[in-house]
Amino acid sequence: MKKNIWIIIIVLAVAATGFLIFKSSHKDTRTEVTVEVPSVRNLVSTVSATGEVEPVVQVKVSAEIPGRITELTVKEGDRVEKDEHLVELDPKLYTAALESATSGLRSAKGQKDKADADLKRIKGLIAKGMASQADLDAATAAGELYSGQLEQAVAQEKQARENLSKTRIAAPMTGTVSRLNKEVGELTLGSQFQEDIIMVVADLTKMEVKAQVDENDIVGVKVGDSAGVQIDAFPDTTFRGRVAEISQSAATAGAGATVSADQGKNFDVKVAIIDTIKGIRPGMSATVDIATDHRDSVVAVSLQCVAVRDKKKGKAVELKEKEQPKSSRELAAQARQGTQDTSKTVEKTTVEEGVFVLGGDTAVWKPVRTGLSSDRYIEIVSGLAAKDTVISGPYRALAKDLSNGDRVKIKPPEKDKKDKKKS
Repeated sequence: MKKNIWIIIIVLAVAATGFLIFKSSHKDTRTEVTVEVPSVRNLVSTVSATGEVEPVVQVKVSAEIPGRITELTVKEGDRVEKDEHLVELDPKLYTAALESATSGLRSAKGQKDKADADLKRIKGLIAKGMASQADLDAATAAGELYSGQLEQAVAQEKQARENLSKTRIAAPMTGTVSRLNKEVGELTLGSQFQEDIIMVVADLTKMEVKAQVDENDIVGVKVGDSAGVQIDAFPDTTFRGRVAEISQSAATAGAGATVSADQGKNFDVKVAIIDTIKGIRPGMSATVDIATDHRDSVVAVSLQCVAVRDKKKGKAVELKEKEQPKSSRELAAQARQGTQDTSKTVEKTTVEEGVFVLGGDTAVWKPVRTGLSSDRYIEIVSGLAAKDTVISGPYRALAKDLSNGDRVKIKPPEKDKKDKKKS
């Protein structure tokens, strides 16, 4: 009985081993891929950048003279008209200065009038032979002296009167108080020393996005280019915009910040918002997609379809941008710090772009020449036929694993897989 059991166990083990060997020898080793067919599309190339919403026109209101704020007639969010009274500074000091200047002006006028009378009298005495030339010269000099003092007193009185008028600040434009930095009782330094903003008045009916565009992208951006504007506060909504202004020099870093020579630079680009947006406010975060070029009715495939391979070996390569030559000073500094990059980069001349097309159950490599690319598709200028079925995934296979001549199979749709599981 025990002998028969052992025979059955051995037979089952041999059968199981044979089944596993048979199954492994007939295992499907083909790479599972997804495919698509080339399509005719209208492509738009865009440059994306982030920034903040700000008014097209805004004025920072500051006091021209130092003083303590005694009156604020508006609060943040109020609408004001041009020349409307906004702020008043304590006028006592400037009233006293005007009174002093007025008194000095009266005194200077009296002295000038006396000097003129003395000069006239001396001239009469000289005509009668009763005064000398020295008396005339002294009277003339006194008249000139008091004339200069009078002009100085007039200027001082004018300046004191103007300073007193500056204690009342009016709205420079019609708009909305978008920011209020001061309260009644606070001191303002006066802009003759440094910018000390009391409030900002802005026209909120015309808004723009001040975005920072990378230096590698700025060359393609032009004034007048259309743009899509997405504001974080208004999700899933794209507003119309247009490039209104491009800075001619790179944006400078903030005070105290240091920027290395090899750090990327950004350029300020102002995108005017065409649409009227209710509830929009200065300082909101936004993203702009600037349309820099377009192609109509071109053959295109998904971006992930295009791969890069070594021309001779056909293997996947890691493509690096060629670095700009470094100066002798930079090389010496790297040598001292031990930070030299000794890795070799693949030259662009040794690689080619292409796609894998389906040839039965085989992946066939086809070099192609590409053109304009959008956010999802890329133009195929040459190398691809309209009837070709292009392998579009998975990404790892296209980027690294897949080679010319590899056997592949089309991945079934998710729906078919679910149906098979149910059955």
